[in-house]
Amino acid sequence: MRVLVVLTAAALVFVLFPPDGASERTCEANARKLVHRFYPLRHCQRSNRTVIGLLNAKTVRECADFARDKQALAFNYAPEGRNNTNWYDVVSEREHNRTNKTPWKPASPAVSNTFGIDDFYNCHVLDCPEYRNLSTIVNDTRFDYYTLYARNLPSSNYTCIPSIGMFLFENTKLNFSNAYNACVSAGGSLAHIASDARTFHLSKYLSELPSANNSASNNTTTMPLDTQYYVGLNETEKNRFFTSANERLDCFTFRAWAPGHPE
Repeated sequence: MRVLVVLTAAALVFVLFPPDGASERTCEANARKLVHRFYPLRHCQRSNRTVIGLLNAKTVRECADFARDKQALAFNYAPEGRNNTNWYDVVSEREHNRTNKTPWKPASPAVSNTFGIDDFYNCHVLDCPEYRNLSTIVNDTRFDYYTLYARNLPSSNYTCIPSIGMFLFENTKLNFSNAYNACVSAGGSLAHIASDARTFHLSKYLSELPSANNSASNNTTTMPLDTQYYVGLNETEKNRFFTSANERLDCFTFRAWAPGHPE
């Protein structure tokens, strides 16, 4: 079996769905315990990752709750009371004017399209966190950057599936116990597929991976469709499965398992 890791660092990234069945109250109680925390990673900087929701939030908690509702993996937040001017832009413009030797000309009047719609909101929720050396972080004194991942993500090998999570494919054949431990050592856990979205996007991701035998060449052959992978579910109680975040499988609405599975 090969290993697919969902990178969690110090925060767990899983999709929660409304509970059903006789154990509804237990599922609701478990869901309340699994509030995924966003961590402040950059002060006076924001991410230019894809924005999937905008809000004018009074507090960072309100912005974080909005991010969870949108299944965002990170967000930019501008605290109320902070200056509405990005001082990095001001300093940059002054430096440019100081070194510019061309004759002075009157500046054209500012037009409305010099600001994007994002500038009218102080909470920008993002489909993916920063990784690959924070390549899309920009200096902006108005905002702070928050992410579900408490430490900087490695620059290579990891893939973000928008609104789902961060994943690492490890092309090593291991038994389940060793695969589980390898994922924990990498700061993550075995990926589960307890939702339609996760099943679809992870299947697509795996189907598009290059074959290990051709990775060193320009051959675009993909992984065989019949390759098997471990799923991050544990039968810690008889006939009852739990995800790596200790979420009960029967608390998810996903039911598209093959007959007799999971087992």
